[in-house]
Amino acid sequence: MNIVRRTTALLALLFLGTTGVLAQNNGTCGTGPAPASTLSYLESLASGYGIQTEDTTWIRLPVTAHIVRSSSGFGGMSESAVFATICNLNQRFVSARISFYLLERVKFIDNTTYYGATSYQPLMTMIDQNNVARTINIYYTDLSGMSLCGFAFYPLTGPGGFQNDGAVVMSFGCSQPEGTTLAHELGHYLNLPHTFDETSSDPMDPIAERVTRNFNEVPPRLSANCFTSGDRFCDTPSDFIATRWACPSWRVQLDLNNDLFRPDSSYYMSYSNDNCMSRFSPQQMSAMRATVNNPSAPRGYLTLNPAPVFGTIVGSPIKLFPQITDTVVPNNALFRWNTLPGATMYQLRVFQFNVNVFDTLITDTFYHALGNRLRGVRQYSWVVRGLNGGDLCAAFSPRDSFSTSTYVFAGINDASNTLQAKVYPTVFQEGTPLTLDGIQVGTTLDWNLKDQLGRVVCNGSLWPEDSGALIHLPGDLPTGSYRLECIQNRQRMTVRLLRLP
Repeated sequence: MNIVRRTTALLALLFLGTTGVLAQNNGTCGTGPAPASTLSYLESLASGYGIQTEDTTWIRLPVTAHIVRSSSGFGGMSESAVFATICNLNQRFVSARISFYLLERVKFIDNTTYYGATSYQPLMTMIDQNNVARTINIYYTDLSGMSLCGFAFYPLTGPGGFQNDGAVVMSFGCSQPEGTTLAHELGHYLNLPHTFDETSSDPMDPIAERVTRNFNEVPPRLSANCFTSGDRFCDTPSDFIATRWACPSWRVQLDLNNDLFRPDSSYYMSYSNDNCMSRFSPQQMSAMRATVNNPSAPRGYLTLNPAPVFGTIVGSPIKLFPQITDTVVPNNALFRWNTLPGATMYQLRVFQFNVNVFDTLITDTFYHALGNRLRGVRQYSWVVRGLNGGDLCAAFSPRDSFSTSTYVFAGINDASNTLQAKVYPTVFQEGTPLTLDGIQVGTTLDWNLKDQLGRVVCNGSLWPEDSGALIHLPGDLPTGSYRLECIQNRQRMTVRLLRLP
């Protein structure tokens, strides 16, 4: 770590050290008061709020998502669950005309020191060592030991160094798709203080933000100070509540003018309950945009690299197998759908009744579920959707049901195999012959192909003249998985095959 990065990390530690009171509140934000640099920057923007023309261009910001687990890979959350939080985040930032995209798949960090940390120090090290430059780094970990839902760094205050400073750290328990914590912490990351900043400690203090918005009050009343005190926004009502509160609030508090505080629970940067929050104010949105929309802005480096062009995803994939009338082998189930233009990955969900049995991401258009993910003789249903890094909110296909049969016990390379030969390819299409390699010469080899229900669909015999031979399968085999059984000199081999359309 060079001198600049070491100094930045030290300043961030001092900054986080001011959050001790907040950290005692269960499930709160661990981000402390805005630093002087943020307040000064917001004050510099204030004079332009009334004369700015509306900027209708969209700002697209890159995100690198990290899932933290124990050193053994235990715990954490699924990649698709992270996608759901980014989808929700984009919906909450629509009014600001800011969208977030993933440059690459989620990164996993397996480190018990970071997973379940009980202090900021290990998390500072984690950020310093894992941040990806010119992106918003979001870390999902267990913050329950710190009684926090999340925290973030204001610009120029966190570890990581030049064009790489700070991050957002989220607790698993507060990373539900419909939660507001991520939007709240991104607000801090983009220069927004809490609505109660500088006021909650003493609402009667002369430096506290006053309720009035009149800049020409008649003495002895004091005029408005909303652009130079509190959160520095005059379109967010003065707030004094620094603990979680339900809406509406019945707490009574007067300011220095004896005006009654009326905090607005709808703002993400307040401390109201999640179900109360729904918006940023116009001035808050303008400040966030100003923070990133030119190279010299506090986080202007986020827009230095042009955003990639993602394909447009329209509709959902057409499901090919299984259909409503189909029965699959539970420990050898194939799911197949068509290619969806614009999609770079697919999310597959399988349900029993309304319980999500498994949820997985695939880059291909089929998924082969082996093992005990499904149970025999049951009814299930499934959905699939296409995704890409710029669209994590695409629609799922309609939910259709299917049935499972009894188990078929045969491994891809069964441990009981005594015929030591090789078969390839194991994934094939119409017209592709199967190659047998390593078989005995001059001895009959019998083979049969069985479907998922164990029925023989074709068979034959070979008289190999060398150690290799070809098996030509019928061209009208339905899409699905099969089991090839070969017998030669009382030695047996079983291999699973997958027939693609």
